[in-house]
Amino acid sequence: MPGVDPEVYAIRYATRVSTKGENFLNFPVYGEPDAPLVVDYFYWVIRDDAGVTVVDTGFAPDAGRRRGRVAESTPRESLPALGIDPAEVDRVVITHAHYDHIGNLREFPGAEVIMTRAEHEFWTGPYASRAQFAAVSEPDEIAVLAGRRLTLIEGSHQIGPGIRLTEVGGHTPGQLIVEAHGALLASDALHFYDELERDWPFAIVTDLPAMYRAYDTLAAMAAEPGIRLVAGHDPLVRSRFPTEGDVTCLTG
Repeated sequence: MPGVDPEVYAIRYATRVSTKGENFLNFPVYGEPDAPLVVDYFYWVIRDDAGVTVVDTGFAPDAGRRRGRVAESTPRESLPALGIDPAEVDRVVITHAHYDHIGNLREFPGAEVIMTRAEHEFWTGPYASRAQFAAVSEPDEIAVLAGRRLTLIEGSHQIGPGIRLTEVGGHTPGQLIVEAHGALLASDALHFYDELERDWPFAIVTDLPAMYRAYDTLAAMAAEPGIRLVAGHDPLVRSRFPTEGDVTCLTG
């Protein structure tokens, strides 16, 4: 797509009301009363000279229903509003393999799938079936990766001139963040801005020191001129950036 002006979007496909105590690790430590917390669910779209890149694919409706979450749409239903045919998406970046980020991968049959080697090896390894990990994964969706055009990365990886992937870990063994034309897509390295602004780690964590390091990395990157930090599940994303309906524009 030579000459395409870069576009980056957050697509909200679900929302629910939870609590701070459910989402922040050992929340009573902070001496604050529990309170409701709105959780938004997003996936992200990048369109530029390198083609169309989808970052994560949301949760599949059936997997969501089993967990009391309602998907208002899947990418196949929402992407055409942006003029994008899922069958023609060039690549899908999986930031991590939790159920709400790897569902609906079947809707992108022709896409290259990019994720970290650490993430892939963990979820196809012996510990993924243990209860604390299995609760946030869907084995059938992990299995979809088999036979796909899969690129496994370590550390940092560049997609064309405008997109860089960085492995940070913490939330999961190989959690990725994505820099795309000034938008810093934290995904679940930063579910809510309070994790960074109030130093409240998220409740689901594989490596707590790595999670803290990821926050420090995001803070340093976000301090650079022109960088827009985008949290993975925070409804504030929709008020901090221009939003129309369920589509938030993260470009410029």
